[in-house]
Amino acid sequence: MAAINVAAFGDVAVFKRSVDALVRDFRSSRRTPGVERIWVPGERSHETRARRASLGIPVAAALFRGLDGVADDLGIPRLVN
Repeated sequence: MAAINVAAFGDVAVFKRSVDALVRDFRSSRRTPGVERIWVPGERSHETRARRASLGIPVAAALFRGLDGVADDLGIPRLVN
């Protein structure tokens, strides 16, 4: 990971416009058949984070069953599924 002060290299507004144009170019590229969307780095994780913040984090049924068993063994209330 690296942190770069973009302002040290030039105008931040110009940089942002350049990045926006690059993303538009990527997204307007011809897609391989069957590919619905071209993703840029960070987009999927951003959408996943937003979806999970509003809908919750999916947990496999087998994990819930295992946690219920542990809760029963410890005599504590089960999780709500």
